[in-house]
Amino acid sequence: MTRSLAALVAVIVTALAAAEEDPVSFVKFGDDFGATCVSRNTVTVTVRSIHPSRTVRVWLERSVGGVPTGDRSKSDLRPDAPPENLGCAKSLEGAEQKWRIQRAIFVDD
Repeated sequence: MTRSLAALVAVIVTALAAAEEDPVSFVKFGDDFGATCVSRNTVTVTVRSIHPSRTVRVWLERSVGGVPTGDRSKSDLRPDAPPENLGCAKSLEGAEQKWRIQRAIFVDD
């Protein structure tokens, strides 16, 4: 009976710890020197998950020159997957492009 209780407590503690993880903290932006963007004197902005075992579903909003464009994207970022390319850090007109996280959740397969 004591082992059963200990096992139940371990499961509950693990579940509570997982529930307290913030999926946003596992989404990381990066830069890549892809040919298309480098030829325009900028870098490719990438996004990836750094969680060791869980997939993060993320919704992103893009802005150009500090103005939100209304463009939103959704990606499932799997553990150990390569970064996803979002686009160049500068638009064709030279304005700065940025992406920000609107929302992120864990997707349990």
